[in-house]
Amino acid sequence: MANWPSPQPSDGRIGAIDRFCMLTYQASAEAARRAGGIASSLGFLCVVLFVSLGVVVWHANAVQQERDLLVQELRAERAARVEATLAASGVEMNVATRALDTQVRSDIVDERMIQQERRSTELAQLADAVERQKLVEADCVTPRSILSAADL
Repeated sequence: MANWPSPQPSDGRIGAIDRFCMLTYQASAEAARRAGGIASSLGFLCVVLFVSLGVVVWHANAVQQERDLLVQELRAERAARVEATLAASGVEMNVATRALDTQVRSDIVDERMIQQERRSTELAQLADAVERQKLVEADCVTPRSILSAADL
């Protein structure tokens, strides 16, 4: 343990003070040895904590990069979805416009055909009236005039 010079008491006995000094030295040497063990354990714990912190920071960076990548993909998908929706809306609008144009044109054609039929009827009536008037003015009798006079 310790290399102390052996005490030289005058009567051959170790004194209480010498014993106290020897116990104190032994206790301090053991405390120093324990402190060295504790210091090395704390140093090892600090290294482990530092390495763990590095791993956690590396993992957090990896997660952040993955999140950024996913956000970019999500934005691209949303943009593509919006573009597809707009394209579909455009197609729907074109189809609806064509259907409306076709319907409007059909309505216009139907209306014009009805007008033409009315006009045709009016012209036929006018032609009959003119023909009767001419027959009356000419004082001419025809089989048709006889039938029309009899209202047959």
